Amino acid sequence: MENPQEVLRECLEKFSTPDYIMEPGIFSQLKRYFQAGGSPEQVIELLSHNYKAVAQMANLVAEWLILGGVKVTNVQAMVENHLKEMILKTFDPKKADTIFTEEGETPAWLTAMIEHPTWRSLIYRLAEEYPDCLMLNFTIKLISDAGFQGEITSISTAAQQIEVFSRVLKTAISGFLTTSDDWQKSIDECGKMVCHGQHTYVYSQVLLHVLSKEAKGGSTMKRLAQEITKCAQQE
Repeated sequence: MENPQEVLRECLEKFSTPDYIMEPGIFSQLKRYFQAGGSPEQVIELLSHNYKAVAQMANLVAEWLILGGVKVTNVQAMVENHLKEMILKTFDPKKADTIFTEEGETPAWLTAMIEHPTWRSLIYRLAEEYPDCLMLNFTIKLISDAGFQGEITSISTAAQQIEVFSRVLKTAISGFLTTSDDWQKSIDECGKMVCHGQHTYVYSQVLLHVLSKEAKGGSTMKRLAQEITKCAQQE
């Protein structure tokens, strides 16, 4: 059981940060605070005193720009690009991993976030830089589950999780099977992916070996496996 005094200290520390009332975890923290015997007057004072309305002011400036004649799409791009730059500069993987601790489940905003190409590209960049971040690895899986595995072009990102890698590999093999013009390019792309590491190579070759036994398309899979072996020998 949590120490009430420690809970109050943690909650008050969070309530004292700028715009904490806008944080997704505000309700869970308020619940902890009141269960630990916190004072309503104190929390109201802290949240209101530290409300800076940064998000609201950004929205207001965006509205002014639109009223001034700037296209909505241009304003949206300006805001998104600035946010991306700020996130890339200040991202903390340890803090990101606490999201699931505080939320207790997949946050609704994260599910909505991966629906947008801008934010998916940001996740890919962050995942490259912080491969051990649990939150980012989980988000990569969410992106793959949502059917966007074709966008995951970074092999190191895909190779972190076998389920994600399997989908990316499937997309690459499908591309190889449907390509009639530039087979060598497709083979090179598959080879680069499969030869990323020992585990990806062994896994892929076993899979291709099983597929090569199929009556339909088996010979093509055998050819691909042979070409990938050549790629591995050249590494």
